[in-house]
Amino acid sequence: MRRLFPILLSTILLLSLVSCGKSMQDDDYVDYVVSNYKVNSDKIKNAAPYTTGAADFEITENIDQERATEIRKYFKENTDLDLDALAASEKTTWEKSMELALFVANNIPHDNQKTPLDKRNAITLWEYSRKVPTGFNCRWHSILLSELLLSIGIKNRFITCIPEDSTDTDCHVVNIVWLPESEKWAMIDSDMTEYVTDSEGTPLSLEEMRNAILEDKKFTVNVFKGFENSWVNTDWGLEYMQAYWVKNLYWFAAYTLYSFNLEYDDELRSNYICLAPPGYDCSQTYEDVKVTTNEKAFWDE
Repeated sequence: MRRLFPILLSTILLLSLVSCGKSMQDDDYVDYVVSNYKVNSDKIKNAAPYTTGAADFEITENIDQERATEIRKYFKENTDLDLDALAASEKTTWEKSMELALFVANNIPHDNQKTPLDKRNAITLWEYSRKVPTGFNCRWHSILLSELLLSIGIKNRFITCIPEDSTDTDCHVVNIVWLPESEKWAMIDSDMTEYVTDSEGTPLSLEEMRNAILEDKKFTVNVFKGFENSWVNTDWGLEYMQAYWVKNLYWFAAYTLYSFNLEYDDELRSNYICLAPPGYDCSQTYEDVKVTTNEKAFWDE
């Protein structure tokens, strides 16, 4: 265990730099992802099923209300985002979540940032984005969005979605938000400006997206309002995102806390766990990190 903390810190820093690194910039990689749709789909279908036994961990809340107030105050004073007004509105949880995701997407484009930022939270990331207007990657997007959501009481986590192929360094990080009105999770992606729905238009969670692959069901990729002219909404973009998701839904990693400052406070960074199919070796990516095969416990259901 004494090796866990420094190894985990370096792993998280590495992932903060490589996530989404190739997805829109490398034509060969795009072709590779699309052409391997069936291969990656079969990897999920052929993986050992998750288990349902007792879990040796739990997902806990550590929400600092003073910090929530600080975030709402900071963004009201420094941006046009009034988090107090949004929290008090009669909008649904999904509508509030989409409004915050749009705020992040409209103000911060996707980019593979070149300068590290070791202390990451909503305020430091926003200030970084004002100094470096080219934007940043999916992990940083998700951290910022997560803290904005938490500041108005919306339960959410940011999840790293990882391919089976350990030599593929391109993973993806998104948020999942809890929708109490329908008692389910839903994925939201401010970096790629998209979310996913089923045939009835219901927003899907990462777990539901993976299950759709197992059941040979196609899900629908939807672009955010105002991003209809983005590359994601082209025929090849939608095809790519389907294949990109199939590639990156093999296994997952996340914190076991609902909390601010998960990548600002070093003491909080050790609360990490991976969800992987039984028998899969995660150590090439996350050495000495706790691994579970219990999906219900991981997804906090």
